[in-house]
Amino acid sequence: MLRLSWLISMSISLFGVMIIENFFTLSPEGQPGAGNLGAIGLALVMPFLLLSILTTYRFFLQVSRRSTDRMMGTIMLFFGFALIGVLVYYAIDYKNEAFAALGGNTNNPESTIYGYPLLNQYTNHIFINFYTFAVVHTTFALIGAIVGIFKPKKPPTLNEE
Repeated sequence: MLRLSWLISMSISLFGVMIIENFFTLSPEGQPGAGNLGAIGLALVMPFLLLSILTTYRFFLQVSRRSTDRMMGTIMLFFGFALIGVLVYYAIDYKNEAFAALGGNTNNPESTIYGYPLLNQYTNHIFINFYTFAVVHTTFALIGAIVGIFKPKKPPTLNEE
């Protein structure tokens, strides 16, 4: 049942993040409105995002506590850290390409986003995208797995049964 709730919460929150990334971000040619509508979308998605992070942690905690093979756990931790490294690399590359398309950062007077805060209607897709979603969830999955490996569930005693 935990796996099903994990998959459902992940899909709902990923769908919300993708909607914010694609529908609440202006192209460099677009005219800004009165404010950042992505903040409204983020406020609506945030409870689902927090729920999916908690469920990801709990799922990987339970899986790692039930596991008896230490070698497989070590291999999975290694691949988890490698996945975080690859995702961070692609996230940085994505951020650099997006800032280049906007003409630079907020300190460049020729930039489209000059004078705006760092998170604005043009840069929603830089901070709220698949890569940040994946990095955050992989990090919490690794934390849950590490806690489960180093603090396995104790067998019940006679008083607890």
